[in-house]
Amino acid sequence: MNPSDLDSSLSRQLADWRVTPPLNPNFRAAVWQRIQSRTRETWSAYVRAHLVGWSVAAGVAVAVAGWTGRSIAQAKLEAGREKMVVSYLVDLDPRVMAKLPH
Repeated sequence: MNPSDLDSSLSRQLADWRVTPPLNPNFRAAVWQRIQSRTRETWSAYVRAHLVGWSVAAGVAVAVAGWTGRSIAQAKLEAGREKMVVSYLVDLDPRVMAKLPH
């Protein structure tokens, strides 16, 4: 059997295949009931249902903000320390002033 015969046989079988699911007379009513139950959800129920996720998100946000603030503060501290050292050296030796970039 060559591949084209197999393809045509499969095509015929797929063309003849029909799906006939059983009908559920209460389907629409069940869908509307689920929609109604979701719209009655209160804010406190939402918070209780999603408490873990929001807690993790808040914890990550606080950690990132803390780390960012610490990094910025460290950079400012280093810049101030460098400025103080250069100022001190200029007061001790005026030749240092000539070596500073302008």
